[in-house]
Amino acid sequence: MKYLFSLIGTSLAFGNLYLAYLFRTENIPIKLPYTIINNILYLDNPKYNFGGFFVDGSEPTIYRLPSVFILIYFSYVLYKYLLKTHTKSQTIFAVILLGGIGGLTLDILAYGSVCDWLRFMIPGGQFYSQLNISDLMILVSAPFAALLCIPNIILKVIAFTFSILVIGANSYYHFIALYRLII
Repeated sequence: MKYLFSLIGTSLAFGNLYLAYLFRTENIPIKLPYTIINNILYLDNPKYNFGGFFVDGSEPTIYRLPSVFILIYFSYVLYKYLLKTHTKSQTIFAVILLGGIGGLTLDILAYGSVCDWLRFMIPGGQFYSQLNISDLMILVSAPFAALLCIPNIILKVIAFTFSILVIGANSYYHFIALYRLII
């Protein structure tokens, strides 16, 4: 029972690696692009992100290396965190965050890049974001995990601020699209 939540988070990470494998090898049983929600959400042909945090790239780059070390470190810390007893909300958000961070880590270590295949677009906008399930798990869980799981107030503020910066970096084009729709 001690390892249950760590194993669930790890399983989510390996599930993302499996999805990345399917998209990389074109073993998806549906024709791409596939519309999930009309003019908003699509499964699309994969794009490979070779950048690092706040750095996009279409080719391998040395800027990925610090990101890889950070991802490995946080995956390890979250795994160890889940070996201890916590409240339900702390456990849920830590499991989801481990699945997301672990998924990105495994994808980078296995293939050298992150495979993004889920496209999100604001209706009427000209920009879209392409990401994967691991990105979504991080975007949803990181702010909550920062607030719920970290006992030290200073570290909590730093972690929450960093999670908001990551969300902002992933949402940058959506803010531009919303701004252009309003004007």
